[in-house]
Amino acid sequence: MAGRFGYLDGQKVSKRSRPKKKHDKTKPDPNSSEPLEIVYVRKEILRAVWKEVKQEGGESVSELVDELLSAWLQTRAEMDSEEN
Repeated sequence: MAGRFGYLDGQKVSKRSRPKKKHDKTKPDPNSSEPLEIVYVRKEILRAVWKEVKQEGGESVSELVDELLSAWLQTRAEMDSEEN
């Protein structure tokens, strides 16, 4: 009897390696060095934005939020430098 129960007949049987689990992109990366912050956004706004991002071929609302917040910070820094 070879195969699955071959070890019962004294045959050397190698263990099958399990496939590696794929990282779930909807959950935070446990290897990330940056901690996550919880942000509350109305569901209807998030859904509307997600719909628009998908229609434009975008992939991530998180990237959009990051870009928008970075642009806001840059604008604030420019306004502060103009005042001084």
